[in-house]
Amino acid sequence: MMGTIISNTKTRFGKFRPWILIGAITNAIALACMFNIRVDVGSSINTLGWYNVGILGGLYLLWSMTYTMNDVSFWSILPVLAENKKDRDTLTTMLTVFASLGSFIAGGLVPMLTPSNPIRIYGAIGIIFAGCFLISQIIVFFMVHDNKDDTFIERNTVEKKEENITLKQMFKIVFSNNQLLVIAIVFLFANLGSAILNAFGQNFFYFKYGYNGTEMFIFTVIYAAGTLLSQALFPMFAKRFSRMKIAFISVLILSLGYLLFFIFANIGLPQSVSFILLCASGVFVFIGQGIFYMVMLIMLTNTIEYDEWKSGKRNDAIVFSVRPFIVKLAGAIQYLLVSVTLVICGLYTITEEIGKVVQSISLKEITEEAGVSTITEMLSKVNSTQMLLLTLCMTIVPVILYVIGYIITKKKYIIDEEMYDKMIAEIAERKNTIE
Repeated sequence: MMGTIISNTKTRFGKFRPWILIGAITNAIALACMFNIRVDVGSSINTLGWYNVGILGGLYLLWSMTYTMNDVSFWSILPVLAENKKDRDTLTTMLTVFASLGSFIAGGLVPMLTPSNPIRIYGAIGIIFAGCFLISQIIVFFMVHDNKDDTFIERNTVEKKEENITLKQMFKIVFSNNQLLVIAIVFLFANLGSAILNAFGQNFFYFKYGYNGTEMFIFTVIYAAGTLLSQALFPMFAKRFSRMKIAFISVLILSLGYLLFFIFANIGLPQSVSFILLCASGVFVFIGQGIFYMVMLIMLTNTIEYDEWKSGKRNDAIVFSVRPFIVKLAGAIQYLLVSVTLVICGLYTITEEIGKVVQSISLKEITEEAGVSTITEMLSKVNSTQMLLLTLCMTIVPVILYVIGYIITKKKYIIDEEMYDKMIAEIAERKNTIE
């Protein structure tokens, strides 16, 4: 729906940047409020606590909707700014590297900072991150210009008459673009695959190394380094290999990393040695995932020109709105998989009990030292069979998902480099004929 709204937007600032700014402002407010507006429940957690559940649920829904306003608009600018292969590869790399960098900074810092007093620290983090996000998007609004009429200066230009897109037409656009549907399915598998290791990561490192967050932080730094390296080197790989070949290589690399991770997590090694080996195997996982994501993102972007080549109309926002939709869908499925896996492994009860202890620390019912000691004792009850099942789900399931995604791409995705150049040439020829 947001893609349709953006496509129908007509302002002197273009159709993307107004929603980038509107989404950023409203999302920053929602994010700051989400971790700071709460009822002081005291000892009445079982009754008054439900008010906080309602407040957080409502604000989370608002956050999700406002983030979608910004996210769809932001990524929809990409294909407008870069049309030829070299520029698109370079710009996509830059966007993905810095997006990943921000994600890794948050993913590394938050688990390390929050164990002692989550309520207070999450509140501060919510405000700080909201401020950083808003500043970055204000920069985009004022400094990115995606077409000649998208300007802060009033111009006496002839207004182009564009037909508004209805919701019914939106569905028609999406489902008539068979290449978009192929990449959407592959994106779902890839997002699920990468999200599973991330989602289980904190639980795994707590169960294996204790409740301090240090190992998780270090592993996240390794995650960042591997992913950023792969994404930064992607343009160099793109010059030498086809995207399909790069996708195949990336699946091989990440599969090797997952296999090594599973082995090193379950053989009897000293903790210091096993952690180093897990980080080393993680590098393979993250490099493979980073490269695969880059390939899929560019393939998704290319379906915009495919749609324009087939239909004669350019529907950037609607096509690119599929990406955040898939990310949200993958997130929902991910939480389901994590919960089911923890139940199957017999670890869900332990995580719930740890949550209650953390709550008691926040309410100052017990000291932080006593709470950490209690949590450490709970974690010591996790046995090798439970860890084997947990790591099996963390590693084998993602490999299966990535392999399926690659097979689908190989068999169903037809926009290779040669076909893309052909589409661009024919589109340009049509425009020249009309002019």
